[in-house]
Amino acid sequence: MAVPEAKYQKVINWITGEIVAGRLQPGDRLMSEEKMCKKFDLCRQTIRRATQELAERGVVTRVQGSGTYVGGVIPKIRKERYMNVAVVSTFYESYIFPPTLRGIEKKLSESGYTMQVSFTDNRISNEAVILKTLLEKDNIDGLIVEPSKGALPNPNIKYYKEISDRHIPIIFFNDIYPVLQMPCVRLDDWEAAAKAAQLLIDAGHKKIAGIFKLDDGQGHRRYSGYLGSIIKANLKTHSRRIFWIDTELQQELAEQEEYLFKRIEGCTGIVCYNDEVAIQVIDIALKRGIRVPDDLSVVGIDNSNLAEICKVPFTSFSHPKEKLGEKTADNLLKMIDNPLFDGNYIFSAKTVLRNSIRKIQ
Repeated sequence: MAVPEAKYQKVINWITGEIVAGRLQPGDRLMSEEKMCKKFDLCRQTIRRATQELAERGVVTRVQGSGTYVGGVIPKIRKERYMNVAVVSTFYESYIFPPTLRGIEKKLSESGYTMQVSFTDNRISNEAVILKTLLEKDNIDGLIVEPSKGALPNPNIKYYKEISDRHIPIIFFNDIYPVLQMPCVRLDDWEAAAKAAQLLIDAGHKKIAGIFKLDDGQGHRRYSGYLGSIIKANLKTHSRRIFWIDTELQQELAEQEEYLFKRIEGCTGIVCYNDEVAIQVIDIALKRGIRVPDDLSVVGIDNSNLAEICKVPFTSFSHPKEKLGEKTADNLLKMIDNPLFDGNYIFSAKTVLRNSIRKIQ
């Protein structure tokens, strides 16, 4: 009895057939995974299996954030050089971006590049205007981006693909649009939240709440890290102890004060999405007569100046900020010179202890 042909083999046969027929030449880029999924009525995983096998044979070369190319050759490099890099970020006034921007600017200027900066205010409509303008002007050598609400579906993906089609390298920082599979430089969010929860567990806390962002990938990764430590310690998980916020609610947490403290009632510790959330939680708790850390232990993430100036200085996990900016810019410059360069990089989370965790006997 004949063994049925594996689904991914159809893709392999078609690609090799196109190469043999001369319709695909060395250096040509294959159609996107999305288009191949539609062409063969297969899922991305199956398409990826086929291209991975061809890559292992040396038939094609997969380039992170750019595509898959015929042969073991370096794909086309954009010939024009404008010595100009575009940087798109969410908020300027946040405690993360100013030092990150300094790091980006430092590395770019050292290599003779100018930098044009735009801000989306974390709105995809603003992001669309910025990307369309960049496409119209077509005068950049590379693009550095902080996603707008990266965990949500985004109609601007088409603009990023068009920029990539022009052989302009793109690198993200802090977060990524997963569907693009482009390189990203970021903090190890999973590790930071896992360590935060573990600190509370090691201090004897059994009921640990968490506040995480719903509309960005950082929030999802931090929730996953928190949950990993809770499960590893064989503690009970309860959805009531998790409070999800979005960008707008993050800035006005006090508006949900009653609901928040009803959700976390009975908890002795809480892991906060970042320092901005942690300082609000502490302020609200103190106003309600809840002592920190005696009644509620609090841990933040990012180790900003907020962690030090808070009424109760709190334990947090350092965000590399300026170093992250330098690394992002440095990796983009390498991608400009060599499209095969893998621009991904993850910084480890370092603990900065302060007096916000009570040890339970």
